[in-house]
Amino acid sequence: MTTTVEIPLALTMQTRDIPWARDILAPGLSIQLLVADIEGGFLVANTRFAPGTVLPTHLHTGAVHGYTTKGSWHYREYGEESLNTPGSYIYEPAGSTHTLVSSTTEETEALFIIHGAFLNYDAEGNYVGHFDAAVTRKLYVEILEQQGDELPDFVVGGNCTYSKH
Repeated sequence: MTTTVEIPLALTMQTRDIPWARDILAPGLSIQLLVADIEGGFLVANTRFAPGTVLPTHLHTGAVHGYTTKGSWHYREYGEESLNTPGSYIYEPAGSTHTLVSSTTEETEALFIIHGAFLNYDAEGNYVGHFDAAVTRKLYVEILEQQGDELPDFVVGGNCTYSKH
């Protein structure tokens, strides 16, 4: 018996056509969701931070890769010496905990590839919730609908199925 394996096609999208969900995850943060692979456990998002945006302190359960394209940002815990500017790449290992602070004078943009979840904490260190591919995808769709934006295509990953092999 011969089995044919279908090779999936590469997917291309034009980010200029993807709407930004505003004030998602935190005030001042907008995202374009490119990938929300729930089965693979990761998401990819373009992010845009209004001047002075501060994200909640959060812990990553998986690795994060980031690339800054505009403006600047740093982690409060690491100080200004950790400044990310256009062309900066950052790798964050699983278990890292920090508070992202964007430039106070200009809009900042960066692309992030986030594996696993990030667990958010309040100022007293109490757990207040998490975001992962499933939560982010649901919230992204809800916010775009509230904003009256058309829902774009974004990559959702494979589908769980049985194999006969």
